[in-house]
Amino acid sequence: MRRRVILILGSLLALLVIIVSGVLMQNASVDATQQLRLTRAASLNRFVQLAASTDADHGKLQQEMDTYSQLYNEGLLIRIDQQTFTSGNIDPRDPQVQQVVENTELNLGHTDIDTINPLSNDKSLIARPYGNSTQVLGAVIMQVNLDSARELVLQRWVLVVLVSLTAGSALLLLADRVTTWVLRPIHRLNEATKALAATKTAAPLEAAGPPELQELARSFSTMAQVMTASLAQQRELIAETSHQLRNPVAALRLRVDLLKMRLGDEADPQGVRAVEKELRRVETLLDAVLRLASADHRLSELTAGTTLATGVADSAPVPVRDLLIEEIERRTESARNTGTELLFNSGQETEFWVSCNEFELQQMIAELYENCLKYAPGAPVLTSLTATEQIVEIIIRDHGPGLRTKDLALVTERFWRADPTGASPGTGLGMAIVERLAQANGGELIVEAGVGGGLQMRLLLLRSAAPRQGVHLG
Repeated sequence: MRRRVILILGSLLALLVIIVSGVLMQNASVDATQQLRLTRAASLNRFVQLAASTDADHGKLQQEMDTYSQLYNEGLLIRIDQQTFTSGNIDPRDPQVQQVVENTELNLGHTDIDTINPLSNDKSLIARPYGNSTQVLGAVIMQVNLDSARELVLQRWVLVVLVSLTAGSALLLLADRVTTWVLRPIHRLNEATKALAATKTAAPLEAAGPPELQELARSFSTMAQVMTASLAQQRELIAETSHQLRNPVAALRLRVDLLKMRLGDEADPQGVRAVEKELRRVETLLDAVLRLASADHRLSELTAGTTLATGVADSAPVPVRDLLIEEIERRTESARNTGTELLFNSGQETEFWVSCNEFELQQMIAELYENCLKYAPGAPVLTSLTATEQIVEIIIRDHGPGLRTKDLALVTERFWRADPTGASPGTGLGMAIVERLAQANGGELIVEAGVGGGLQMRLLLLRSAAPRQGVHLG
């Protein structure tokens, strides 16, 4: 933006400098021309008086002409009756001179000098006839030397150009300073807005620049602080509400169990199962909301540039292969009950280590497997593990019905579910939790359609060096 403003101001300043310089240069030419006209008109009148004198001494006239031509380096041609006297470098046979002579014979004088142009070499002739009321007796023609006047005008032009360039440079520098003074607070406000959108945390914004921008910066700081406090209160409210709801839900479950015991055979089994199902759904939802609130908190701390590390495990390298095998073994029994086969292909036996919170990595892997078992029962689930120098990639791919292309972007949205009817179990928060935990640990979750059908989930994490022997990872 600064470049565009400077370009516009620079163009306007350049146009202004060109206009002012042109006017000043034109005035310099006009002043020099006017001064030359006055002096040469006086000289022309003097020779007219000499030539028109009745007792004119032609020898003395010629001497005056030669003296003048030597002094000013200008040519003179004087016609008296049929006689012609010349001095200097004027050529009577020059067509331009002959034309002026013919005009004087018609009593047509010419004493105007064109505006001096220092870049031109044109000659200037002025003439004045003299005589009585009935006839023209003679004429004085002067070839004006413009070299000295052109040199003077050129010097003035150069001076005007130098002064204009200096003034234009000074104005451009001033415009640059003023633009920087005005735009710097705007850039800071833009960066603060981006930081606020990314981190949801208010950063201090210096009030600088014009008074209006200072007031805008103070208003933005106030708004950012209010918004940050509001978001923090919302997160705390969600977490506290979910936590506080655990007690009444637990009490309600206890009362249902007591009611079953008291009623015995009189209890309606179908009604009891429906109540217990809804209780389990509420408990699952509360657990998911708590995990999502925790993941959001972790992500906000990472984007704000702070660290949540409370122990060695948060920064210690984590073995990915061992965690995957452990999770697969834990879920093998439940997968077998649904006819699902969990397959693991690491490509090689080498262990890969990542920079990640171990507990949160376990959560992410568990949520991904839970999603596969929930929406692709009976279909094989293939797990792959690959790595580059910087990234470790966990690929979990099911062979279920998959998702439509337009739905892939919605997988990580809160409470979005592939089954809008709610017939399938779940809260719609699992993939949102995985995405936020991955980002909080500097990683990324990519959900895409599998080749040949199904859903493929890729979890990318930063690779870490293996820990030294003897270092406790617990």
